Amino acid sequence: MMFDSLVGPAPWPRRVATAALFLVPALALVVQSGYSFGAALLLIGALCSIHRWPRGTHNPWTWALAVVLLGMGVLWYVLADPQEAWGRWDRPAKFFLGTACLLFVSRAAPRPRAQFWGLLAGCLGAGAVALWQVHVEGAPRASGFPSRHTNAIQWGNIALLMGTMLAMQTIALRRQLGRGRVLAAALAVLMALNASVLSQSRGGWLALAMALPVGLYLLWRFHRRDLWRVLGGLAAVLAVLAAANHDLLDQRWALMEKEVQIYSSSREADNSVGQRLEHWRFAWEAGLERPLLGWGMRGYLDEKARRVAAGQYEPSILEYIYTHNEPLDMFVKAGLVGVLWLLLLYAVPLAMFWPTRARMAAYARQPEGVQAQMLALRLGGVCIPVLYAGFGMTQVFFAHNSGIMFYLFMTMLTWAALRGMDAEHADHGPSSRSPR
Repeated sequence: MMFDSLVGPAPWPRRVATAALFLVPALALVVQSGYSFGAALLLIGALCSIHRWPRGTHNPWTWALAVVLLGMGVLWYVLADPQEAWGRWDRPAKFFLGTACLLFVSRAAPRPRAQFWGLLAGCLGAGAVALWQVHVEGAPRASGFPSRHTNAIQWGNIALLMGTMLAMQTIALRRQLGRGRVLAAALAVLMALNASVLSQSRGGWLALAMALPVGLYLLWRFHRRDLWRVLGGLAAVLAVLAAANHDLLDQRWALMEKEVQIYSSSREADNSVGQRLEHWRFAWEAGLERPLLGWGMRGYLDEKARRVAAGQYEPSILEYIYTHNEPLDMFVKAGLVGVLWLLLLYAVPLAMFWPTRARMAAYARQPEGVQAQMLALRLGGVCIPVLYAGFGMTQVFFAHNSGIMFYLFMTMLTWAALRGMDAEHADHGPSSRSPR
């Protein structure tokens, strides 16, 4: 049963969801808190139909994601510093309200191609902003519109994620798009990756390296006949990117090597890499003392200050309340329970989107264009948790407004588009009885 049938004949839920599917990536990095416009649209839709969608029938994966989001909201409330007063509700509220938006949009069936065009516009916009800031304004690094919500690291990593999603969707849809649109998409991917480089966020390099085996496997599985052509196109994009930023890439790599050597020889932590390594050392050693439930935020801050005062760790780690590593941050503050819930936040979306044989077989009788669109959504959806897991190795991404909002709403909107395609096109016969 489609969501539209629950609210009457007017197709407004689908229009709202389709607009949000376009707006979240299109505006994410080109205006301040751009990802919030589409999210606000979904929240308005959820509130306007609150008498309907909670009673609807939802897919088991939708409920699984809803439970994980609610659990993360509770966890972030527990981990909030009591001294923040009402501020301690900031992160939990995003997860709680996001759950309501998920239950609304998962029944609204947005038109799937809107995401491709939103990614295309967003990648071109991010690339243009980065070029303007660095080469016209003379900024040291691209950072979009800095505020308490976004900085260069989050901005650059989201640009990398959008570029990767667009690349995977373009590969899946290349026969339906035609040469001109494929070339436009390739330019947009190049612009997004260049924006990431100009942000000087080195954590994105690690995330991309971690995601590469997954991407190569999926390309081999679904595009084996055209694998070398696809890899050649991707290599050309990366070659242009490296040539255009050769000096910057060399400088950032050399600086990283120097900072690692300094920390290894003298434990000096007054630089980006050293500060992270020292923070990781503290988080691991302190976490092992309370491995099940961790220290909590207040206990973590107090214990860190005590150990620094005793000379056990470098004072530079007092500058930040997060450890620059998502799993370690959860481990020291919430123990193995927190780490498990964080892993579920990655694993559930990955399992939702993964293109299993049963899911592919459900579309076997559909036209090639429908199969390609379904695959494009699944490949794009896989990119979100895989790259976020990589970003989390050097940054507590979910501590930031941009990190939470982009993950929640890109995940739920991609899922909603996929659910709409399932309802309209999938063969629910014996070949597709496994949970979808």
